Amino acid sequence: MPDLVFDEHYAEEAVLDDGTQIHIRLMRPDDKALLLSAWERLSPESRYRRFFAVKTSLTADEVRYLTEVDNVNHVAIGASCMRDGAEIALGVARFIRLADRPDVADAAVTVVDDFQRKGLGRLLLSRLVGAARERGIERFSCDILATNEAMRGLLHSMAPDSTERADGSTITIEMPLADVVSVPGAVDRKSLMYRLLALIGRG
Repeated sequence: MPDLVFDEHYAEEAVLDDGTQIHIRLMRPDDKALLLSAWERLSPESRYRRFFAVKTSLTADEVRYLTEVDNVNHVAIGASCMRDGAEIALGVARFIRLADRPDVADAAVTVVDDFQRKGLGRLLLSRLVGAARERGIERFSCDILATNEAMRGLLHSMAPDSTERADGSTITIEMPLADVVSVPGAVDRKSLMYRLLALIGRG
């Protein structure tokens, strides 16, 4: 897929609500240690909200699956910060295209507990929407626990036309990506180039 903004070269610096400076990029196969360190900082409640089950560890196969993505049908965008000279993982948003509905993808966002409620989930989801649009995804299908009011509110605030379908203790929210309210940033490289050429032409 040519001319992607969210490709292996994508990198963005951003600032969270509390002033923390973070780095955002696509996940790479060599991020396994980062992923595991973030897992250790997730509370049992956060793990349950993500997997809908009590889960105390990730298997080697699960770690490979979560980090060795193809960046077309499975895309993961992670955020990190530097602490004492080391990169610390803060969260990840990912989508996986549905085989029987290629314009729809399962999507999920996970943020470590000490960085929740700082705007990181919204930021990562916004960038994931941008990556999905580039790859022909038109809708996200997000399965969440019915009790997860924070994620439910986030999804509806970014896509007010989202629909819900309840199934016991879970809710499936389908987000139409065309109307998602975006978060500033991630300037399209082409647009930036055209702006620079226009400024040069004026000079």
